[in-house]
Amino acid sequence: MLNVFRSARRTLRRWIKGPHADLGFKPQPDFYYLASFPKSGNTWVRFLLANLLAGEELGLQGFGRYVPDSHIKGDLAYMADPATPFNQMRPRFVKTHLHYRPIFRRAIYIARDGRDAMTSYYHWRNKRSEQPVTLREIITGNIYWGSWSDHVLGWLNSGCELLVVKYEDLYADTAGQVRRILDFCGMQASDEQIASAVAASSFDRMRAKEQAAQGAATPFFVRKGGSGDWRNLFSPEDEELFWRYHRAGMLAAGYGDHSGSS
Repeated sequence: MLNVFRSARRTLRRWIKGPHADLGFKPQPDFYYLASFPKSGNTWVRFLLANLLAGEELGLQGFGRYVPDSHIKGDLAYMADPATPFNQMRPRFVKTHLHYRPIFRRAIYIARDGRDAMTSYYHWRNKRSEQPVTLREIITGNIYWGSWSDHVLGWLNSGCELLVVKYEDLYADTAGQVRRILDFCGMQASDEQIASAVAASSFDRMRAKEQAAQGAATPFFVRKGGSGDWRNLFSPEDEELFWRYHRAGMLAAGYGDHSGSS
């Protein structure tokens, strides 16, 4: 009975505030969403764009004022403040890990080999939480963010104005992928400006900022980067389970099928 009451209360709240009240912000026509399943490179893209937009190397606490994370309360406050750099720019970039919704009209979708995204999420989640999650739970989508394939397929088949940036391409040619993002959004920047943003957003620089802000004992959000680390975590049984659940998502995102993956 209590659960029924809570559900009714949530429904009433949505009806009063609107269908997207749970977002914590009001979507705007000029927003470009940086969308991805967790641990797919979204924070890296935020660093790149924020450093580029600011024209200088930002600290760990500064880049949310340029490219906010919609899942962080402090960044939602930046979005609501008309004086922040975020609200002085057009277009504006907003990070989200949500599954696709029709209200999201334009997006840069950051795709990563699902096995690497899950491996990174496994390590990050279990170093920061007293309630560990198993790899099987991640593979089967029994986590807060749901299924990796559902996330990928929902965005890729959404029909919204979409640019897909693969993490592996970003890692191999960071400046070239930043240029693709800017072209997609109709923005201009010199090669020198992009190169400066890339240098300021290296994994070593991001980790150094985390250590300076949080201390060496705190588990890092920026772990190691790169591709193929899933081989150090997945057992053959885990990989079989992965392909059973995520073959469609891997094919849609351009990662081939099981026969050529190992």
